[in-house]
Amino acid sequence: MNNRFGSNRGRGNRGGRGGRGSGNRFTQSEICTFYLDLRCTHDNCRHPHFIKKLGMATGHTQTIKDVVVWEANQQAFTCSVDGTLRLWDLGTMKEIANIPQCNTELDSLPVQKEKQSSEGVASMHLEGMHLFVGFEEPTAAIPDVPVGRIQCWNLENPAAPPMEFMVSPEMPFAHYRNVWALAVAKDPTTGAIIIFSGSGDGRIRYWMYDAATQAFKCGGVMEGHSRGITRLKTVQLGAAMALISSSMDHTIRIWDLTTFKCATVLSRANDGHANVVMDIEVWVNNGEQFLISGGLDQQVIVWRLQPPFQQVFRETIDQTILSLCTTTDANEVSVLLLGHEDGSITVKELPSFQYKCCFGKNISNVGHYDAVRRIVKGPMHTFFTVSNDKKMMAWQITGKASDISNQN
Repeated sequence: MNNRFGSNRGRGNRGGRGGRGSGNRFTQSEICTFYLDLRCTHDNCRHPHFIKKLGMATGHTQTIKDVVVWEANQQAFTCSVDGTLRLWDLGTMKEIANIPQCNTELDSLPVQKEKQSSEGVASMHLEGMHLFVGFEEPTAAIPDVPVGRIQCWNLENPAAPPMEFMVSPEMPFAHYRNVWALAVAKDPTTGAIIIFSGSGDGRIRYWMYDAATQAFKCGGVMEGHSRGITRLKTVQLGAAMALISSSMDHTIRIWDLTTFKCATVLSRANDGHANVVMDIEVWVNNGEQFLISGGLDQQVIVWRLQPPFQQVFRETIDQTILSLCTTTDANEVSVLLLGHEDGSITVKELPSFQYKCCFGKNISNVGHYDAVRRIVKGPMHTFFTVSNDKKMMAWQITGKASDISNQN
């Protein structure tokens, strides 16, 4: 293991959260929990004022799956199992628009007692003034079986109908299952954007814009995963662009975008994850690129993003990891945020991976009370979280991670 990274030993030898079930977190908190929702009245508080909640947005009627920040407009889009997109003002956390994206109700057979529904809208990607949306909806030909669809909204002309992605006239949709992940890269020769879509069917498709038809055409299928795609990231590796995919098949694949072929598989065979890989993040430290991955095996793994893609750090924590994101504290020091099934978020300092704090409704009485589905970095040390509890929350890191005592 690379000694620039923390050891595998954390709080209570459980890799950095600890304390759960071992005492009252309200009295043993590492940070000021009253400051989380700006209720601290002490001038010389003995607990660090590290993070605060800026606001909360409510309106979705089911789980929120994804959030993208439209930084230029100080707005954010969320998407949900309820079949809608919603646009929010980040200054007031008020809803600006409620956009019905898809019908989630399926035709039920007479023998089915309960109404059947689709997974709704699962993913988004904002590229310039174009919002790409992945969702699941039945077709007119087969009204009781949903398929994966992708649409592109032109935000400069929101009244115009969105552009539909279709594989062919015989397959007038994007995937056989919902579109769980979207990413974008630029063609190194033409500069045109390439859209990547990852589906619950285990396939990744890539799409290129055809000016003649004014539509995105499927360029091909990148096959290799045997289960659904949970996350896609594009990254520059040397002179070439690469796509990184994580999957329910417990693996991470790195694809060469000059050939659209898989170049590397990170799996249990090379000491990788032993369960679903839920999220991945590209992190740069001292000019070197690393991949951070987390999943249902409760492990955080760090890989060096250059051949042979060596694993440089791993840690087992005390909860499954559903989402992760890197950002910086008030001193511009990198920190890692981990979202968990109980609605809590763990903060770790990088590159030491020292545990710093954990907060959530069930721990500090502030935050989410159900699974944190996505964490997204914003400007000025902010980040945004969405959850199964149907809420989006905005947070800001105002303190330094070094001010929080390490609790080993």
